[in-house]
Amino acid sequence: MNKSIFSIIASTIKRVLGIKDFSLFKKRMRKNLGRIIYKKKYSAQDIVDVMIKLGMKKGSVVCVHSSMMEFYNYVGSAEELIKAIIDAIGPEGTLAMPAYPDQIIAESEGYVFDALKDKTVAGFLSETFRRYPGVKRSLNAEHSVCAIGKDADYLLNEHQYSSDCWDKKSPYYKMCELNALVFNLGMPRKFFGTFAHCTESILQHEHPYWAQFFNKKITFKYYDANRNVKEYTSNVCKIERRQRDNNITRYFTDKHWKITKLSNLEIKVFYSKAALDKMIELGRNGISRYYIPSTKGFKF
Repeated sequence: MNKSIFSIIASTIKRVLGIKDFSLFKKRMRKNLGRIIYKKKYSAQDIVDVMIKLGMKKGSVVCVHSSMMEFYNYVGSAEELIKAIIDAIGPEGTLAMPAYPDQIIAESEGYVFDALKDKTVAGFLSETFRRYPGVKRSLNAEHSVCAIGKDADYLLNEHQYSSDCWDKKSPYYKMCELNALVFNLGMPRKFFGTFAHCTESILQHEHPYWAQFFNKKITFKYYDANRNVKEYTSNVCKIERRQRDNNITRYFTDKHWKITKLSNLEIKVFYSKAALDKMIELGRNGISRYYIPSTKGFKF
């Protein structure tokens, strides 16, 4: 894989400064600065109240991406926040979170994905949710999802049969079918939410620009519900990707997303069906959130 100038410069800076994880380094610096600026404390219920203002209600399908490193004015636990969200959406609602394992391990020879035991590297809240009573997990070794509630089985039960992680059998696409609210709690402003990859999955069958995002096949193994070892083959992306999301979000309105803050915590919601429909429309017209690979040289 050829590296871009950006990647080479970033690697050089990390090596010179002794930084192993540049993203983690930035988060820590922002946290130290934020503690000086923001003083207001908030609870799980305060977070849920904001989520309700952004559209969450009884019966909602909700997906949460989070970085609890940004919760530094939060007074409460991960379990309290999970319970507060579940209480807010009620028994007719569904809560989901990403639960993917370490991708280096997942792609290693001999690895068998164990949905019951394997930890997720999707963050502390997601890992706490994975172990929360009644939560189920999809049998996809690459981008497993956990869920609880009315539509949990519908979201999860075909993920191991997906031709890629984001196709119409995936929880991410099904969330959009159900018009899920995809919340980012404390995630970087540029982070979209994993459902955005459904754009690539759908459009790969329509145009060579999008087809290149699925340039390699990998066979993964997993334990099924009876502890038998099964396998599936998935199309994965092994090209460098760099994104500039304002290429997309400048076309968004309040119908597609909203952003607000609670003390230091940025809370962002995507109205997934409208947002995905818009990204697909833009993609068909050659507008991509990626500047690497570029759409230049392709006709749309």
